Amino acid sequence: MQVHITNLHGQDSKSTAQRAQNMVTEIATKQLDFNEMGLYCYPVKSDSPDKLSGRLDGIISALNPGDVVILQTPTWNGTHYEHRLLDKIRGYSDVKIIAFIHDVEAWMFEGMEFVLDEYIKVYNRCDLVISPTEKMTARLRKHGLTVKKVINQDFWDHPVAVDTATFPPFNRVVNFIGRDKKFDFVKNWSAADVKLILTDTDTGWGAGKNIEFIGYQNDADLVSRMHRTGGFGLVWSENPLVRDYMKYCVSYKLSTYLAAGIPVIVEPDTPQANTILAKKLGLVVNSLDEAVEQVKQMTPADYQEMVVAVEHFAQLIRGGYFTKRLLTQAVFDLFYD
Repeated sequence: MQVHITNLHGQDSKSTAQRAQNMVTEIATKQLDFNEMGLYCYPVKSDSPDKLSGRLDGIISALNPGDVVILQTPTWNGTHYEHRLLDKIRGYSDVKIIAFIHDVEAWMFEGMEFVLDEYIKVYNRCDLVISPTEKMTARLRKHGLTVKKVINQDFWDHPVAVDTATFPPFNRVVNFIGRDKKFDFVKNWSAADVKLILTDTDTGWGAGKNIEFIGYQNDADLVSRMHRTGGFGLVWSENPLVRDYMKYCVSYKLSTYLAAGIPVIVEPDTPQANTILAKKLGLVVNSLDEAVEQVKQMTPADYQEMVVAVEHFAQLIRGGYFTKRLLTQAVFDLFYD
């Protein structure tokens, strides 16, 4: 039996969606001996039915009866593409399929609710589903998910090299990975005693604000910079749609902060909030004002205690252990009733 996993290519190099799929596939292929099924993100409607059929035949050319396929979804090529791919895979006898749900497009973007039923149909054609969180699983069940075997992800991994000879320093700063176009709450930052460090370019609106603009950073440089700077990593949005979606999803930036060794700041509705509190990985607050106040009142000793706890937890994230456990459990559960 060979285990295959789909992998996304062709998106912008800054794409978090592609980065997450590539990361999972690298762990799966290099450490678990899975086989990559590479997918390319492209305008599917430009293909004739015959051309699409031939393209999909090439993708699954290494598939044999009795194998397992992990479909990382969404493929960002649409449900028509995903259904046709599943048709091809189901053409082989005794093949089992796992849907690894990274995101649910219908709830990510305004006006996309109409695709939900088709995505539910995609998931229901699979033998097992890896869902982001328990909250997401419950929401999917409410909208028609019937697959009996479901396991939850909870945390992304973030394999990256970090200089662990020193801990992040105690600084009253908040790091935020994001830009004002998507997270416009940053424009209202008014804390004089707590600096916001933002991966964006100042277009003038930051004048007079306690904000440091560092622009886009590649992954390794960003993680290293946050480790050297210290402070906290913020997972936040005040956009109603994004804020609601964050109650159900697994945040990639959350694991980026933890991989850098810095404590995090999240809302109570964040699915990982209980773990963050229980393991002393950061602060759970109801507002940004509360976050700023807690950072202002933080003592070096309290911060050091959090940093030590984060470093302990980060060993799992940097080592890819959440992904290895998740994928191994998924395959195991397919065959262990």
